[in-house]
Amino acid sequence: MITAILGVFFMGVTDALWRPCILIHGHIKVLLHRTLLTTVLLGLYFISSTTTQQINIPMIGIALLSGLIAGVGLYFLVKAFKTETTTNVLFLNIFTLLISQSVSFILFKEPIVWKYYCIQIGLSIFTVICFNGFNFNLRKGIKYGLLASLCFGIAYPLAGIPIEKIGYQTTIFIQEAIILILFFCIGFYTKKTKIDLKIYYDVKIILLSLLSAIAVILFFYSYTVLQVYKVNLISNFHPIGGMCIAIILFKEHLSKYQILGAISSIIACVLIYII
Repeated sequence: MITAILGVFFMGVTDALWRPCILIHGHIKVLLHRTLLTTVLLGLYFISSTTTQQINIPMIGIALLSGLIAGVGLYFLVKAFKTETTTNVLFLNIFTLLISQSVSFILFKEPIVWKYYCIQIGLSIFTVICFNGFNFNLRKGIKYGLLASLCFGIAYPLAGIPIEKIGYQTTIFIQEAIILILFFCIGFYTKKTKIDLKIYYDVKIILLSLLSAIAVILFFYSYTVLQVYKVNLISNFHPIGGMCIAIILFKEHLSKYQILGAISSIIACVLIYII
């Protein structure tokens, strides 16, 4: 369980680093350069792995699909960070849990207690309303955050299938490689594919890439020692760490609505954990 907790902690720290990097360098440039370095790091980890790598075309295909969905989710997440505060986006992660729970039920026949699930959905909707300032016309950044949650909620449980068959090292490298290809395509379409090595002088970019790689390794390794639903439950406390980093290091402030939304999100996560 410690690996899942550490992976979630690093995920939170990583998410707190996105917004300051994006505001300086632009979201396409940060996505491309962060993923390039992260892919190299995960590639080195994959090559250095002592486990025997298995060739399983169907499982590789599922890993590619999971990576593609996660890549789209990451793109939406970064778009959300362009206009919303770190806290606003992070606590939308409760929807990742709800969707992940439903997808896990379909893929792994894990039970859902619908009476409590409806309560969790209600609390999650209330969380979004809080972060949207009690305005029922959702801001663009909130919409991007919800789309990111949808993608991650599908991608995370889906990755549990190839992890069991071809190993987590192979799965995470395949995922990151397809995400890099996706961002190269987006960069080509937007005419922003130029690699600028000077961006790596920014320590925040290095930390973003390094911690992303560490978080992915720890998080997906956890799938090999814990049930999928337990890993997903633990992952939904990562907004706490990200919020603390954003407040302490980057001087973000919480409004009364954000505090109320954060409390609502935490209550929903606790309910999911205990029932």
